[in-house]
Amino acid sequence: MDLDRTVPVSPYRPEPRFAWPEGKRCAVMLCFDVDGETTALSEDLALETRRTTMSQCAYGPRVGVPRILGLLEHLDVPATFFIPSWIVERHPKMTDAVLAAGHEVGAHGHLHEKLATLSPDEEAAVLDRSLEILGKHLDAPPAGYRAPWFEINPGTVDLLKSRGFLYNASLMRDDVPFLHENGLVEIPGQWMLEDWEQFAFNAEPAWGFIPEDCDKVFRLWWREFEAMRDYGCCFVLTLHPWLSGRPSRVQLLERLVGAILETGDAWIATGREIASWVKANPEARREIDFDGGKGGTVA
Repeated sequence: MDLDRTVPVSPYRPEPRFAWPEGKRCAVMLCFDVDGETTALSEDLALETRRTTMSQCAYGPRVGVPRILGLLEHLDVPATFFIPSWIVERHPKMTDAVLAAGHEVGAHGHLHEKLATLSPDEEAAVLDRSLEILGKHLDAPPAGYRAPWFEINPGTVDLLKSRGFLYNASLMRDDVPFLHENGLVEIPGQWMLEDWEQFAFNAEPAWGFIPEDCDKVFRLWWREFEAMRDYGCCFVLTLHPWLSGRPSRVQLLERLVGAILETGDAWIATGREIASWVKANPEARREIDFDGGKGGTVA
């Protein structure tokens, strides 16, 4: 599909990094980190008295998520919602609506804690508290975990494995899934495919920059999808409903996902589905051999 191409297309077509189901050229994982009010509270609990700041964050679970669910239903595509357990407790009807729509819910801390500030025992306690709360809403334990701010500690991967997780979605060292030594699947993301850098703004405490124009953001994400499709990658788009639940940005998402669907050869799947495919098909990942392999990165 040609969407306002302005540069010549190279004839170079590398071998795909991954063999996806049904011969699809790439995978797409739509992620929604429903941080809501924990966006502020994880920085400082005293911000609870800052009513405008808190109300901007609450826009996500109260308005953004319902609007996004409507779009996903319209497009008939699945998504993965990573939700802090504090938000699950504060907005139980929202969580139930996500589950009722058939989407995946993954763990995302309790109060969106920065793991680097926690000791191993504190990190384990936060995860266990989160799992206890999620267990009251989910029919089965969550398969996936996304670290707040994408940042994990040296012991996080083993902790997740010990608690029965199938996959982590926090690291950035590759653009296709890989297995950790303990068997945990990693579905890597990237800051470029995140809406915080494009749209976040708050006056005080100061967050973000001047929000970007949706057309510019579409071009950024679409160009990356086109290239990742050529390379057989896994396009992981991470959005926050308090940001991307705003009307023009929902229409941006509709435009982007609609264009992806029109290619006809992208597999849009949940994190659980992607991780299950990786576990069941270890040969699907094409490793790089510097003694004679072609293009790519080392696992």
